[in-house]
Amino acid sequence: MSIRRYLVLSLFAVLTLVTFVAAIKGYQMSMERSGKQYDQQLRALAQTLAIIDFNSVNTQRVGSPEHFALQIWHQDHLIFSTDNAPNQLMVDQGQTLNEGFAMANFLGQRWRTYTLVDSFKQNVVITAQPLSIRFALAQDIIITAVTPMIIAIMLLSGFIYIIVSQGLKPLTSLKNELSKRSANDFSKLKSRAKHSELTAVLDTLNQLFNRLEGAFEREKHFSSDAAHELKTPLSVLKLNVHNLIGELSTHSQIPASLVPLNNSVERMSHLIDQMLMLNRLNPELFTLEREQIALKPLIQQVISDIYSQINQKKQSIVLESEEVTLLGHRFALQSLLVNLITNASKYTPDMGQIKVSVEHVINPETEQIIIKVHDSGPGIDDVEYDRVFDRFYRIGGDQHNSKVSGCGLGLAIVKHIVDLHSATISLARSQDLGGLAVTIIFNFQGVKPTAVSKNQQDKLNGRAV
Repeated sequence: MSIRRYLVLSLFAVLTLVTFVAAIKGYQMSMERSGKQYDQQLRALAQTLAIIDFNSVNTQRVGSPEHFALQIWHQDHLIFSTDNAPNQLMVDQGQTLNEGFAMANFLGQRWRTYTLVDSFKQNVVITAQPLSIRFALAQDIIITAVTPMIIAIMLLSGFIYIIVSQGLKPLTSLKNELSKRSANDFSKLKSRAKHSELTAVLDTLNQLFNRLEGAFEREKHFSSDAAHELKTPLSVLKLNVHNLIGELSTHSQIPASLVPLNNSVERMSHLIDQMLMLNRLNPELFTLEREQIALKPLIQQVISDIYSQINQKKQSIVLESEEVTLLGHRFALQSLLVNLITNASKYTPDMGQIKVSVEHVINPETEQIIIKVHDSGPGIDDVEYDRVFDRFYRIGGDQHNSKVSGCGLGLAIVKHIVDLHSATISLARSQDLGGLAVTIIFNFQGVKPTAVSKNQQDKLNGRAV
């Protein structure tokens, strides 16, 4: 729940609760005050009737007044009453005729009664009033009082929403400024806070950005500097090992220890190349250097560059590609293809097969470019599909079952490039060749095809092919 919604709902709930409690209290006070007023009317009416001399007249019944019932008794004889009064005492039969207020039930209603005893005339005057009249009056009073309060609550709720929204406006501005920042923009925030609470937040964020920038720069420089510093001595070591093997091979005296030494040097050199590649693939460079890339020529160039490795194992490779372009980073896509095709060749046995395909899928809802790399190697177990994208992770550790040396960065780099292009990658068992099938799907936002085949155009237009 947002802060705005929380504050508005909380204040509205408190305001409603306070108003409700005030209405209940007002209702109780209205009932109490109106009851006192009506009791005074009953007493005044009884005192007025007591002054009149009814002893010289016969029993009389008069029309019913609007809100009262009256009785006058003289020595247990009813000498005067209204039509809405019963023939017996209006007070409860078991109740002693004492002067004062009481409650009674007759004619299907609850009544408030007042008894006045005139000992001089030996008369008893009883006045009564229905309680429903009192409740109706109290209800009218409370409705009259609460209606303006309800209108006030609605108006106050609107004012509360406006005030809370205005108070949270600096946070909205800060959110908008942060959302517009690139992934590696650590400059200070430019928002000018007028409130002390937000000023403290801005200062803390700027300090955090400053520390993150330092850590980011140190990490970037360390990886690049370390890779560059190691590359030169490794190149010299690699050259010396190669020359030593060449010299000793003429005398058929190559020591067995030179073979693992040469493999270790090759593996270290490959690791440094991969680290340098990862250092180049940062989001800033990717955003600045994007371009429209024709995929088919790029894949052909990659296959040509590594064909000596494929030919050395007498493997066959097939490319099936449509003529499409992709908005992306050329070096990143080239690195992705090199890693995928090189891995397919490394882990596919001699005389094996490799298949690379590019498919452009168009329909009314989606538009995708799908790159697939299949091989006839042993593949990967399903449980390892997620782990192989972790950095430096290799199935079986450093000694892979295939006995092929590696550093565990290839698929991690591929996953990083796929994420930079907002694409998806999945691994599966190849239905065509039986080995590993790597599928990369680029969504339609980054796709601009150079040509659309008649078959695809018919699909797009909804025609049967």
